[in-house]
Amino acid sequence: MRESEAVASARVALGARLAAYRRAVGHSQAEFASLIAYSRSSIANVEIGRQHVPGAFWTSADEVLGTGGVLAQANDEIEAVAGRERAEAACQAGPFLLAQARSDGALPAPPMIHVPGSAADASGPHDGWPDVISAAASDAREHAENAAVTGIGPGTVEQLTADVVRLGRAYVSAPPLPLFAGMHQALSRIQAALGQKAYPAQARDLNFLAGALCGLMANASLDLGREDAADDLGRAAWTYGQIIDHGPLMGWARGTQALAALWDHRYLDALQHIEDGLIHAPAGMGTVRLHAIRARALAAQGDHAQAAAAIAAAAMARTSAHPDDLHAGVAGEFAFDDAKLCYYEALTLADDRDPARAERAAATAIRLYQSVPARTRSYGCEALARVQLARAQLMSKKLGGQLKRLAVSSRSTRSCASAA
Repeated sequence: MRESEAVASARVALGARLAAYRRAVGHSQAEFASLIAYSRSSIANVEIGRQHVPGAFWTSADEVLGTGGVLAQANDEIEAVAGRERAEAACQAGPFLLAQARSDGALPAPPMIHVPGSAADASGPHDGWPDVISAAASDAREHAENAAVTGIGPGTVEQLTADVVRLGRAYVSAPPLPLFAGMHQALSRIQAALGQKAYPAQARDLNFLAGALCGLMANASLDLGREDAADDLGRAAWTYGQIIDHGPLMGWARGTQALAALWDHRYLDALQHIEDGLIHAPAGMGTVRLHAIRARALAAQGDHAQAAAAIAAAAMARTSAHPDDLHAGVAGEFAFDDAKLCYYEALTLADDRDPARAERAAATAIRLYQSVPARTRSYGCEALARVQLARAQLMSKKLGGQLKRLAVSSRSTRSCASAA
């Protein structure tokens, strides 16, 4: 029989508590699954209340997470309510379901008294049951058919994925404001799809796409000078990533929030966002970006030694970074390649007053940006790398002579003009 809304809601709430305890001790779903001998998909389903697991699961979860038995106790309370509901339904449905409820332990079995030659002996054990059995089979078939129905069309997720990939890759070379409008429209379509009945895999893909779009919109907001909107959109991207336990997306979101704080001169907030991001994305391409942003924040507040260590950590993470569906799959603005790392290094070294190394890093970034095809070339980052190159050369006074010659030439031109 189908559980009541109250029991279903209680299972969802218990799953959310499990997820919160798991994150609090720093386990991913895969890590936690291996510790209690379940699959990662089972953990994901239990955490959203879609899968019913035995009491032994919750006992193991309490032991691994050190919760003192609260999860198992809550599950026992839910099972007690569910058992009472089954017993009440059994009483209404007839002797077959009543016997089943007793076998489940929801109702005590009455004493069995056998009278030889009684009507019970003559009628046999199955009289009056076929209709109840047929009704149970029909109910099960109907429930399965309803569960197999989704409101998401077969090509919907594929098309929305293509839209997000296109927007992410166009961002590196297109103006941010027109793209922002397209991102907003795509996000509205994804949110509408999330409101439909969906399979778990479809819901996961849609939450990922929504988070990726919020991340892109946060980045665009930064480029348009709207740090407040960037922070809000970064937090939305984090929430979508948290729903599906997607470490790279959560790391990207925290990194973007750190950039918004950095532009707002809230360096401690930026560093806190980075630390949180590294907890959920401890390895991979996104880790390189987080370390690089951390270096910028440290350099901006004058901690040059730690800034240098953060850049070194970013370079080390780069050597072992593995691809994921955000940084390598969607790619585009999400990709944090060698060129962008060199650009961030130039920014950090310039703030550290190390013009010679900053100049080399900026020149390397420009060379790397110029080596890629035009359609994938980030002209904005290349332009900013040129700014850092000029800044480093000014700091080392390499541009001093050139600026003086330009000034003398300008004054001579004006003198000649006035004389004429």
